[in-house]
Amino acid sequence: MCQEAAGMREIAAFTVTGFAVLFLSIFSPGCSQEQPKSDLETAIEAVAKQQTPENYLTLSLKYYEAGQYEKSIEAARESLKLKPDYSLAYNNICAALNNLGRYEEGIKACQEALRIDPDFQLAKGNLNWALSAKEPKKNPQ
Repeated sequence: MCQEAAGMREIAAFTVTGFAVLFLSIFSPGCSQEQPKSDLETAIEAVAKQQTPENYLTLSLKYYEAGQYEKSIEAARESLKLKPDYSLAYNNICAALNNLGRYEEGIKACQEALRIDPDFQLAKGNLNWALSAKEPKKNPQ
């Protein structure tokens, strides 16, 4: 049985959208507390259970949020194997490529997303990001 150890406290403070949040947890080094799964772990498990375009897209997003852009692209491409006209997957590819500085490839991916869904605002924004980042910077003289 796990018992609280006196004086064993962990305090974490961080800001969430402008509000300070303070957590106080009491733990004992001998106690095993099951850690909640991360969103990425949950997405990996979802794909392992059921390989759907939507699950791969979610996995792509979670890899993107974790800064794992190559894996984000891979997951989005797996999504496209199952649903070739998935504009959201092309958009994820564009955003990840932009973060890798591969703007030419990103432009092509966003153009494909917009070919499928011409009103897709997020893809328009990512396309503009790629186009502006690709342009050589002008030096004021």
